[in-house]
Amino acid sequence: MKIEPFDEGLEHRNIVPYDPIYADVFGKVRAYALARLADVELMHIGSTAVAELRGKPMIDIAAITNESNLREKQVEFELAGFHRRPVWVDKDEKPYVCASVLHQGRRFNINIHICHRGDPVHKDSLAFIGILQRRPDLRRKYEEAKDRAHAIDPANPQIYNREKEAVIKEIEALIPGR
Repeated sequence: MKIEPFDEGLEHRNIVPYDPIYADVFGKVRAYALARLADVELMHIGSTAVAELRGKPMIDIAAITNESNLREKQVEFELAGFHRRPVWVDKDEKPYVCASVLHQGRRFNINIHICHRGDPVHKDSLAFIGILQRRPDLRRKYEEAKDRAHAIDPANPQIYNREKEAVIKEIEALIPGR
């Protein structure tokens, strides 16, 4: 597998039906990363981790590490071929890298969120996925929010996140301990 730059093409912004190939892509990226990085566990998160949920065909991954300095882990990912994306908010406490990969003749964008175990990116993402897996009503509501965002501006991540915010808060309210 070859790690390539994130593809900014609008076809990667379309809201599409769930595709079981997402699990295969995650598995390939996971194997690639684990062969090159120590002290990291990768978990498939985001919409592509939820069967039957429509969304953007981008694979989101939580990279969980025990390393105290997350920026050092980010550099390790960069040395393995991943990169930072200028349009993404990359705050000190939330390091991020991305890439794209070609799998079965199709290009998939990859987003890797680097965090510690128990960080909200890790534990809340897993709880969020679990809720969406159990609640088809919330899956549909979440998809409707994505559709609204896409209709406003398919390329702007701030609009995409803003339009989903109310539904995300509703789902997060169901996470125990929040």
